[in-house]
Amino acid sequence: MAKRKPDLQKIVSLKRQKAEQDFHLAKQDRDRVDAEARRLEQSLRILDSQHGEPETFLLSLKNGHASKLIQDIETVRATVTEKESNLRSAHDVLKRAFDSEDRLKNMKI
Repeated sequence: MAKRKPDLQKIVSLKRQKAEQDFHLAKQDRDRVDAEARRLEQSLRILDSQHGEPETFLLSLKNGHASKLIQDIETVRATVTEKESNLRSAHDVLKRAFDSEDRLKNMKI
């Protein structure tokens, strides 16, 4: 018996499911990197609030901890921007998949 070709509705549904999964993965990835950026910023705020303790602040400056935190924050912010771009792309693909499903439903009526 010959195999039947999958119908168009099933193909579109599978593409939509894949787009939904990709969107959620991109969102989780962006959220993870954003949480890391907030954690680093909080570490810098804590370090900044220690100005009243000169020994701690001087040790931090001497060992480059503050500079490293600032550099790490800038790196993570750039990554967040990249992840947001990926999320927007995944969102666009998802919108197109939903549009394809809607068009297909309208064609069958």
